[in-house]
Amino acid sequence: MAAERGQAGVELVALLPCLLLLVAALAQACLFALCAIAAERAASAGARAAARGAPPGAAVRDVLPRALARDVRVRVGADGTVGVTLHVPRLLPLPSLTVDAVER
Repeated sequence: MAAERGQAGVELVALLPCLLLLVAALAQACLFALCAIAAERAASAGARAAARGAPPGAAVRDVLPRALARDVRVRVGADGTVGVTLHVPRLLPLPSLTVDAVER
């Protein structure tokens, strides 16, 4: 029994980095999904603006939160499609993540 003293503390110290990495990865996945939804919404607003004859870039930036609107890329096709590319903020040291959405 004396040899097992402190074993729970050692196990916690060993598992804590894994748990923190799991939580950070889950938060990054949620952030990616949130950006995907925001890109779809922004592309839809841009397509509506283009259909009315208004500039789609302004409509896209109006719909997005300020943090995402800084790095947005808006493409307008000849057939009236509006594409939006967002850079996903990174919580982990990952390569650059982007989300694309296209609406007509």
